[in-house]
Amino acid sequence: MTIETSVAYKMYLVQREVIKHYNRNKLKPYNISYQHYLVLMVLLESGPLPVLRLGEKLAFQSGTITPIIKKMELRGLIERARAQEDERIVHVLLTAEGRHLIEQLNHVPEEMLAVANLTPREFASLMHISRKIVNNMRYY
Repeated sequence: MTIETSVAYKMYLVQREVIKHYNRNKLKPYNISYQHYLVLMVLLESGPLPVLRLGEKLAFQSGTITPIIKKMELRGLIERARAQEDERIVHVLLTAEGRHLIEQLNHVPEEMLAVANLTPREFASLMHISRKIVNNMRYY
């Protein structure tokens, strides 16, 4: 097998190109990164989450999530609050500004799908295969 026939390499290239397109063409005008965008998306969908749960949901390592949260908090997009029932737990939640920003970006996934030029069937197949690979790798 060569690098050109390696599934892992092809997936790496896809990920790299998609993130590059997001950052350059969709998120740059809003001065946020792809990682910030993901945090906003998850918080919009899930509501406030403990820092550790947010990191798990995004597959970020613990050392990665904290600087992202700090930067987003400084921008006023999110805030942190200690849980009343257990002050060791810190929740992350969207601010009004963060909610407004992510709602402005709600068109981005559809635009990215158009750029990828996949048929609905190809998209469904890609999603199915991606989930299958992730699940298999997690439990192997």
